[in-house]
Amino acid sequence: MRHIGPSEPYHVLVADDEPQILVLFKEILAPDDDLELFPRGTPDASAPAEPQTPSYAVTVCRQGEEAVSAVREGLKTGRRYAVAFLDVRMPPGRGGLWAAAEMRRLDPYVQIVIMTAFSDIDAEEMARRVPPADRLLYQQKPFHPQEIRQFAASLCSKWSSERDFLTLQTRLESIVAERTRELAETNERLTREIRERERVADLIAGAKREWEGTFDSVQDLVVIIDRDMMVKRLNMAMAHRLGLSPKDVVGRPASFIFDLPEAGGELTRRLGSLTDGRFHSLELALPRLHGEFLITASPIYLSEDEPLGTVFVAHDVTERKVLEKKLRQSQKMEAIGTLAGGIAHDFNNILGIVMGFSEMILDGAGGDENLLRRMEHILQACRRGKDLVLQILTFSRQTEEESSTLRLSPLVKETLKLIRATLPHTVAIEEHIAGGPDTVLAEPAQIQQIVMNLCANAAHAMRESGGVLTVTLDTVHLPDPGRQAPGLPPGQYARLAVADTGHGIPKEILDRIFDPFFTTKKPGEGTGMGLSVVHGIVRKYRGEVKVKSVVGQGTCFEVFLPLSFLTARTAEDESLGAAAGRGRILYVDDEESLAEIGAELLAGLGFQVTAETDPRQALERFRADPGAFDVVVTDQTMPGLSGTDLSRELLAIRPDLPIVLVTGFSESLSKDRVKALGIRNFLLKPVLRKDLAAAVSQALGLGTG
Repeated sequence: MRHIGPSEPYHVLVADDEPQILVLFKEILAPDDDLELFPRGTPDASAPAEPQTPSYAVTVCRQGEEAVSAVREGLKTGRRYAVAFLDVRMPPGRGGLWAAAEMRRLDPYVQIVIMTAFSDIDAEEMARRVPPADRLLYQQKPFHPQEIRQFAASLCSKWSSERDFLTLQTRLESIVAERTRELAETNERLTREIRERERVADLIAGAKREWEGTFDSVQDLVVIIDRDMMVKRLNMAMAHRLGLSPKDVVGRPASFIFDLPEAGGELTRRLGSLTDGRFHSLELALPRLHGEFLITASPIYLSEDEPLGTVFVAHDVTERKVLEKKLRQSQKMEAIGTLAGGIAHDFNNILGIVMGFSEMILDGAGGDENLLRRMEHILQACRRGKDLVLQILTFSRQTEEESSTLRLSPLVKETLKLIRATLPHTVAIEEHIAGGPDTVLAEPAQIQQIVMNLCANAAHAMRESGGVLTVTLDTVHLPDPGRQAPGLPPGQYARLAVADTGHGIPKEILDRIFDPFFTTKKPGEGTGMGLSVVHGIVRKYRGEVKVKSVVGQGTCFEVFLPLSFLTARTAEDESLGAAAGRGRILYVDDEESLAEIGAELLAGLGFQVTAETDPRQALERFRADPGAFDVVVTDQTMPGLSGTDLSRELLAIRPDLPIVLVTGFSESLSKDRVKALGIRNFLLKPVLRKDLAAAVSQALGLGTG
């Protein structure tokens, strides 16, 4: 940064919208030598010599934008302006305050003088808008030429001094930086020497810290026991499990870690047998450490002499043990489900035969009321057996029945009839079934499962001393000030309450009773799934289960299910006659009795039926004359060729063929998968005549009548 001497002019910028003002500034600061309008006075020869008057190079502008452009251009060419005289208002462009702010942004060191004849902006406002205040002056018009000269001279001198100061500051900073660098190099040399001297000590300390960090970072519980069975050291995981600081445990007997105070040191003696200088491992439950552990014992040797102690590492396997128990339970349930599926297929075939022949007997009963009544009882028992199979399959999670509208009161009454036979004579049942609306959207088998599970739990609670099992069914409207059922939206609900006078549920386990596999029963008395299944079913139907219990007085479970205002399906609906039909049907079932029943039921409705018990013969018959049949009804599980495989072969011959698939049980089949295969309809055994006729008519496009 160079210094401007007396021989070099200072660059001064003047911005004013009045041309006369600009001319005036030029005459004052840079007059023509031939004509000086404002003489500075005649020098006195006898007076001491005055300092040489500085010279100025004046740049004039009429707008604020021009002034800012001049400063920007001066910075590019190295011609910095020392002083800028700016008028406040310079219409039509921007004024002096805007120009001053922009100049300050471009060149922080330029000295600025704001000039105006009048202004509505005070000096404090100007200083705020154009900081810093020590480089901003305010001059009121009109002014005397001598004032301008003094402003220019003093401000240029100030600007020059600041420039010189910056130059000196830069030089000093350079010197300081150089000396600092030299000192840093010297300090670095000393530091390297110190580090080298401390290296060995740091290595030793680092190895110690690394070992301690590794020891304490191990998540397994680690303790070192000396030859006297005293605690020599333990890691943080062990300390946290004990709830103590390591220093509070070191020096105590090993029994303090391994045994409860009342245990008498039995576990410590067992673990002490592992301190024989060999490696051991065993699984052991340690109540003092709150879990089951895989424990390894490893001797510590500093020489070939006898060991100084033993390191015990306890790996917590509690969660693994719980998972193993759950896995065994899951495998047990899977085995039950597989067995249930096999039984379901055969049992449904048996029910199909009974129901089919029963319906045919009903057709020929005429006016024999006794026979009609007896056959209706047989059909009702068969339907109950069908629902029981569905309940078994639902529990084993191998089937999912479609929800439908149903009335709860008949279903609850029927279920209680079944339960009565299983209860001990010391338990009495009281029914309070209200006559109000009780229609819900649910699966009958799952509603029965809710009732049976809750009643079974209640009966178990009263098995020793007897009592009263009270089952209540009524309608409530929520929210109800007298009844709490959080989590349910307002509306009408069916309330099923099952209460007992048993021993009650302790408060500390009340929050866990719906957890899967949680049970207070003895081994072999229960799986811990009953209440969990109830809770899952109720939540599936957007309901809620609440429990109230008092120890020594009894427990009451309340099930809330939202009411459905659709018409419920009744037994009368199921007994409606099947619609008559017409068409040629190929009926295929490997059970000869079922094939005979299906053919007779459909023939009785007006269809022409050809029955086959061998799916391969049925395929050959169809291949010989594909147009001889209007629809095919086939069983799914058949030897040699399944129903789905037979359907593929038939559809390959005739793609527009309507097919109805019937099955006793198949885990792999669903309605969506059946439709994807091109099969028109899908029925579960045992099949009633009206359901079979409806499916065939629908496949033929005849409607159900």
